[in-house]
Amino acid sequence: MRIKLVTFAPHPNFGTCLQSYALNHVLRKMGHDVEFIYNGREKKPLTIVQRLKKLLRHILPKSIIRKYKKRKYQTTINVPTKKAPVILELPNHRLLYLLSRLPGYEKLYKAYKCKNLQWKKVYKFTFEDGNFKMRRIYTHKQYDEVSTETDLFITGSDQIWNPYCGGFNPMMFVEFGSDKKRIAYSSSISQPELPELVKERMKRDLLKFSHIGVREQRSVELLNELMGRTDVRLVVDPTYLLSVEEWTAFSNMAALELPLPERYIFCYFVGGQHRDIYEQMVQDAKRFTGIEDVITLECYNRPLNYGGGRLYKDGGPYEWVYLLQHSSYVCMDSFHATVFALKFKKDFVHALKNIDSETGSQNTRMYDIIGRYGLRYKIYVSHEKMDWHQPVDYSTVTPILDAEIKESMKFLKYEIEN
Repeated sequence: MRIKLVTFAPHPNFGTCLQSYALNHVLRKMGHDVEFIYNGREKKPLTIVQRLKKLLRHILPKSIIRKYKKRKYQTTINVPTKKAPVILELPNHRLLYLLSRLPGYEKLYKAYKCKNLQWKKVYKFTFEDGNFKMRRIYTHKQYDEVSTETDLFITGSDQIWNPYCGGFNPMMFVEFGSDKKRIAYSSSISQPELPELVKERMKRDLLKFSHIGVREQRSVELLNELMGRTDVRLVVDPTYLLSVEEWTAFSNMAALELPLPERYIFCYFVGGQHRDIYEQMVQDAKRFTGIEDVITLECYNRPLNYGGGRLYKDGGPYEWVYLLQHSSYVCMDSFHATVFALKFKKDFVHALKNIDSETGSQNTRMYDIIGRYGLRYKIYVSHEKMDWHQPVDYSTVTPILDAEIKESMKFLKYEIEN
């Protein structure tokens, strides 16, 4: 079948990067012609104040910026935020489309995107290694062209349906898809409730989907109630669908710029608001495990290092998987770092990225995945509460996970064939 895959485009949030790779890989293994379509506008538009702050970050000395961030962090650490979801629009950039047709555009685009070695690795992984067939959509006319040549749209994994994660994006609900078939595999809402602002529009969009598989049990409940259906299914993240052997072959493509110690703690933190908690957690993990060496892979080029270890800002997708797979212990706040830790049977401790009462908190997805395997004790709460010392019993976790993977693969095939 001619399948168009719709999810977040790869970038240095490596969970996002690898979930798109995994679903694309599985579909291609099934024999389908898969094209990844994206519009390059997944981020919500910046306000004037945000644009000014972005400009000041490039002008002001780093010492002043660090003091400002520290003061802001100290005043907002436990203050719940109130925000409404942003509603995005399908872009219609005809000028960019014309520029993209000019000779040499790809070289200019690569030079613009590849600001450092990490971005060069992400670009190579995305556009040069044959992992994806990519098509960027610039204009409304192109959306019509895509629909004409498509048999099936699949919205992929990650928080593409979370209206607080970049905004409510009509691209992720295939609002442009005319009457073509649509299915969803492991799309995530990651919210305990749906905001009223998007409910009716989400319902209208999703009623066009013949089959829907989502990543959290709460998302199953929300969508069944919203649409008056009973057939929304819980499925695993697509990164689970690849075997350990396939991920090992993937990680062997890593090009590390640093020697690895025999034993090390691997740190991967996507959030930055709770740095003090993260640091305390890593120090506790060092004392508990007796492991002194720590490697932090930073995905947003921030100078955030933990545990007095090595900060590695040059890692790409291959290096991320390799470092996690060969680590002795994992500290993280990332959903997908937890997924891969479970896949590779690693012991770990997880810090929540948000406060539960915070509007748009993404903790629902963590309670779901960790709770399904009886691992809620692995969430780091404080220096005094040490339940997370208890190791993961993979003799009970792995059979549950294997059964979920088997059922999820059956459901994905059923979605496509029916």
